[in-house]
Amino acid sequence: MAAGVGLAVGAGGTWLVIPHPNVEARTITKAELTGAITVDPSLCPLPVLEKPSEDEALAAYQNAQSTSPLVWDRNDMPQISLGLGQCDKNDNGPGVSCMTTVKMSPEAQPVNRVVGFAKAANGEWIATIF
Repeated sequence: MAAGVGLAVGAGGTWLVIPHPNVEARTITKAELTGAITVDPSLCPLPVLEKPSEDEALAAYQNAQSTSPLVWDRNDMPQISLGLGQCDKNDNGPGVSCMTTVKMSPEAQPVNRVVGFAKAANGEWIATIF
């Protein structure tokens, strides 16, 4: 029992003798945080949404249209034009979903539709028509 008391007193004495760091915490102001991010934007990285350019989107859409099993006359392909609108992460698979305006010919009425785009292993954009 004496050994136990001596051990406890020794441990307590050691704790009292060793200096303890003085930790001071303070809240960072919004101005300080904004200033730090302005100086070094990598402190607050924004998610980057990779999406195709209009030319890449058009090529991918034309390829999807030409390989569609619903196209019965491959010799009479339409003159498709495509305008790329707002894109967001695709919740149903890889890539992005974009709002597009598609015209099947120069005289056709534009049709707004959602088209999915994802990159293939070779880096080429692939379109999925919903």
